[in-house]
Amino acid sequence: MTRGRVLLALAGVAISAVFLWLAIRDADASAVREALEDAEVGFVLLAVAVFGVGYFFQAVRWRSIANTPQVGLRRFFEMVLAGLACNNVLPVRIGEVLRAGWLSRQASIPGGRALGSVALDRVCDVVALVVFLVIGLQAVPTPDWLQRIVVGALLALVVLGAALVFARLYTRSRERDRRLRGRVRQIARDTIDMLGEPIGRRRAAMWMGFSFVTWTLGSVAVHLVGRSVGIDLTAIESVFVASALALGVAIPSSPGYVGTYQWLGVASLGLLDVPVNEALAFAILMQASWYVPTTLAGGAILGWRALRMR
Repeated sequence: MTRGRVLLALAGVAISAVFLWLAIRDADASAVREALEDAEVGFVLLAVAVFGVGYFFQAVRWRSIANTPQVGLRRFFEMVLAGLACNNVLPVRIGEVLRAGWLSRQASIPGGRALGSVALDRVCDVVALVVFLVIGLQAVPTPDWLQRIVVGALLALVVLGAALVFARLYTRSRERDRRLRGRVRQIARDTIDMLGEPIGRRRAAMWMGFSFVTWTLGSVAVHLVGRSVGIDLTAIESVFVASALALGVAIPSSPGYVGTYQWLGVASLGLLDVPVNEALAFAILMQASWYVPTTLAGGAILGWRALRMR
C-alpha cells in the first residue's frame, strides 16, 4: 500500500473508533450481552436467508446493466459476494473496483465499460435508498444528524444525475474514432461511454424494480433482526432503519463499517424510543447477519477460483 492509502485507512479506523465510542458510551455491557444471549436465533437465520435473496436480485440487476449474456447469472452472483467480502476486510471499498475487473476478464469487455456497469449498479441503489428514506421519515422526527444524511443523499442524487447528463452529452459530441494514449485515459473514456449510452424507460424501470425488491428485502431483514431482540418494528419503521443504515455507512470508516454501523443503529432506533442496550444488540446482530455470511462465502469463492487458476 502507498503512504496515501495507509493514511486513508488509518483515518477510517480513527473515525470508526469515534463512532463506536458514541454508540457504546451510554450502554450497559452486561445488559447488551444478556440481550444478545436471549436473542432468538431463528429470526437472525431468516434474516441471513433474506439478505442472500437480496444479493441474488443485485446480481440479476447488475447482469442486466452490464448486458453480457456470455457471463452466467451464477458468476455474477459470485462476483457480488466476492466484492462484498473484499469491502468487508479491505479499505476504500476496493471490492467495487475488483468486481469491475473480474467482469472485464470474464466478459472480455473493456475495463471502463465494466466499471461503468458497476457505477450504474450503485446509482440504482442510491436512488432506491433515497426513496425509502423519504418514506421512512414519516415515522420519526428529523434531528440534525438525520437531516445531514438526507441532504447528503439528495446532493448525491444531483451529482449522479449531472454526471449521467454530462456523459450523455460528451458521448454525443466527441469524435468516436479518436484514440487515447494511456490506460487510465482509455478506462475513463470507456466508462463515460458506458454511462452515456441511452438506457430506455423499460430497462430503467426494470433496474429500479430490482433495486426496490432488494431494499424491501433489506427492510424485512431489519424487522426480523429486531424481532430477535424483542424490538417490534412496523413496516415503515423497518424501511426507515434499513435506509438510514445503508446510506449512513457512506461515512468514511474502517472496512466493514465497524463503529459507524453501531452508532447508526443506536441513533436510528433511538428516534423510535428503543432503549440503547436493545438498540446496540440489534446493531451488532444486524451487522453480523450480513457481514459474516458475505465474508465467509465471498472469501471461499475467491479462494476456490484462485486454486483453480493455479
